[in-house]
Amino acid sequence: MNIKVLFIFVNFLALSFLSQGQDLKFYPKGDPGKWDFIITPFFILPWVSGNVQSERLSKDFGIDPSDFINSLNGTFMINTEISKGKFFAAPSYIFNYNEVEKVLWTSNNGNQTITAQPEYQRHILEVIAGMRFRFGSKFILDPYAGFRYTHYRLFGEVQGIANTSEIDEKVDFWDPIFGIKAHYYPHPRIPIEFKADIGGFGAGSKLTWSAWLNSGYAVSPTVDLIAGFAALSNKYESETESGRTYGMTSMTYGITFGTRIYIPSRGKDPGVFKKFRQ
Repeated sequence: MNIKVLFIFVNFLALSFLSQGQDLKFYPKGDPGKWDFIITPFFILPWVSGNVQSERLSKDFGIDPSDFINSLNGTFMINTEISKGKFFAAPSYIFNYNEVEKVLWTSNNGNQTITAQPEYQRHILEVIAGMRFRFGSKFILDPYAGFRYTHYRLFGEVQGIANTSEIDEKVDFWDPIFGIKAHYYPHPRIPIEFKADIGGFGAGSKLTWSAWLNSGYAVSPTVDLIAGFAALSNKYESETESGRTYGMTSMTYGITFGTRIYIPSRGKDPGVFKKFRQ
């Protein structure tokens, strides 16, 4: 009986030692043999340009698109990813908020004007999935396909049309997208990432594309601090019953700062992290 207990105890210690040894290896994108989850909230220093057109103003008053999108009051972005082996999927979400006063029309004598004080909100949900190809320990390539859903709302006051009028319009559209991500690690703790895609093709918007370039540093097996530059472009058009065009064209770009969290934690490799050396 004592021999059996000792045998079980020795095997338990051996298995524990082996499992700890396996967990020590550091994979920058997470262990490919396990399910890995990554979440990255971003703080963004953004710039934005473009125009958005009210369906009502276009239909009833023939007012052309205006550069409403020239002051960005708020933006937020969060990326997530789940992966195992050669598979990955990555949902992400972006929110933009704009508010601006714009003179839409002035009479020839300058005595009459139409002024809009609109607020413009945009919600973007992106879901992509693809294959992950690892080329050694330093380079990973991720071709992917997916969709980008955009919901925008234009609302506020328009003064000068029968004194004051209200507009409140919502538009939704879905875009297929195709792209590629590349990850390069000159050192296991230093990620360099590039992502680019294109889509729309008239299915939802006429054209949409995005690109970003990030780099950073792994401060621990669980957390990376990253920073970079990102851009997102979109051109959507529709027509009123009378055939006048309305829609939205925008370019949002800026400097990004993020905290990337890995679940489960990556290996505490003493060859990568000095603090784990004995």
